[in-house]
This record gives sequence, C-alpha cells and structure tokens, in this order.
Amino acid sequence: MNQVYFKQLEKIIRKNLEQRGLDGIELEGELYDAAASLQKGETILIVTGFVIRAAMVGETDGPVGAVSLAGALEQLGKRAVLITDKYSQNILDSSLKAKGLTCPVEIVASGNEGLFCGSLMEKYKPTHIVAIERPGRAADGCCYSMRGEDISDIVPDTDILLEEAKKQGAVTIAVGDGGNETGMGKISSYIIDSLHNGKKICAANAADYLILAGVSNWGGHALAAALSILTGTMLLHDTATEEKLLQSIIAAGAVDGCTKKSTMTVDGLSLEDNLGILNQLRYIVTIAIERP
Repeated sequence: MNQVYFKQLEKIIRKNLEQRGLDGIELEGELYDAAASLQKGETILIVTGFVIRAAMVGETDGPVGAVSLAGALEQLGKRAVLITDKYSQNILDSSLKAKGLTCPVEIVASGNEGLFCGSLMEKYKPTHIVAIERPGRAADGCCYSMRGEDISDIVPDTDILLEEAKKQGAVTIAVGDGGNETGMGKISSYIIDSLHNGKKICAANAADYLILAGVSNWGGHALAAALSILTGTMLLHDTATEEKLLQSIIAAGAVDGCTKKSTMTVDGLSLEDNLGILNQLRYIVTIAIERP
C-alpha cells in the first residue's frame, strides 16, 4: 500500500492546527495505523459531542465526523454505535437521519457513568472505541474548554469507555484539535509545554492511535478516506451530503464552538472551507483507487 496517499490525507487535515498551537507536532502514520486497525474491527463505539456552556447544546464539530466514519464502517459491514450526552442527542439523531443511517445511539447521563459505560462494553463487546471531539478529563479530574472554562458539571465522564477498552483489549482511537479532548494525553508533554493553559486543560487519557486535525470533523472524514483507500471503495460522502448534514445539525440546535452561534460554520471556519477540505480528501481517495 502506497503510504504517500495517507501522508497526503494527514497533511490536508492539518490545516488550521497553527491556530490551535498544535502545528509543531507530527504524528505521521497514526492515520494509516488507526484505519488498518478499524478495517479488522467488528463493533466500533464512536463517542462524540462537546457541549458549549453558553448555549447548553453541543457544537457543530464532532458529530458530522462521527457520522461520516459510522457510514464508512457500515458500508464495510461493521457495526457502529454512537455514544453522546443529552446536549448532542438531537444533533446526532438529526445527522443520522440526514445521512440515512440507522445505527444505535446511546446516551450517557451524569451520575452513573461507571455502571452505564460498563454495561455498554458488556452489551456491545466492542473491538474499538473511537472518540471524536469529546471532552476529556485533565489530570485534576476536571473537563475544560480550550479557553480553560471548567465544564465538568455538565459533561458526563466518557473517559471510562477508553479505560475499560484498554482493560478488555479493545483498541482506542481519538480525534482532537485542541488538546482538551479525550485521548490527547498521548501528546501531553507537548500540550503542557506549548499551549496556553496547556497544563490545566490537557486531557490525561491517552489513546492507542491519535489523529490531529485542524477541525475534528476532518479527522473523522480522514479515517473514512483512509478506509476507502485500504478497501479500494469510495466510502467518504460528497459535499452535497456534508452540506445536508450541517443543515440538519443546525436545525437541531448545534452551535459553532468558537462563535457560539447557530450558523453553517465549524470552529469559526466557513462552509466553503469545510467543503474544500472534504473535496481534497475525496480527490486523494479517487487518485489512490485509480492508481493503487
């Protein structure tokens, strides 16, 4: 398999990392390794949803990437299960409907996370846990926004899923763009040394494979693109579907995590910017399939 294509995918989704202070770290090969592992998987739990306190609803980044990956996995005959909290429940339901998927959605509530996450592991017996833009607990046990706002009281603890996965031998994959997302503990030393508030916000949990992206949705798309190259089949949806997905989650109340407004933007980036990244990823997949 020509590794150049996977490197190109990684390069595309790095756009905007300099705005997050994460452009100085390289994780070459993580995308290929994560996708190759998923290709061998059977049941994959995908956890997403990042609540914005100012709006008390989930943001536009995360669910679209999660649904994109879920769609790719289902096309490959895998079982995908989406997990979120009440703040992103309607957002995920709407995006699944827009994409025509029927995979289950499980809602984690505050207060009984340990028992609930344990029951999910027993119920589904996943081979993989994938976290896409999901708040992670820092070393002090709290969850923070990138700006250092404590959101622990409104974020159910889903780090437990990754911890249980490791105990049970399941593979963990994380996608993040800010350092405060679960799984980002894999690069904790860099986050602590390089990011403003890095020591405070850095997620403690470390995923087996970590995908860095300027926007976490792009990381979900990149995993779908990498699976496409590995299988020789276009599994990544087109820009019309992407626009439909964004429209559906905005209608469900989602807000841009940066502007806190319910607009067709993600992390302050325009619809055109996001569609442009998707088109670039699809172009690489097309070339890779035509010239393996």
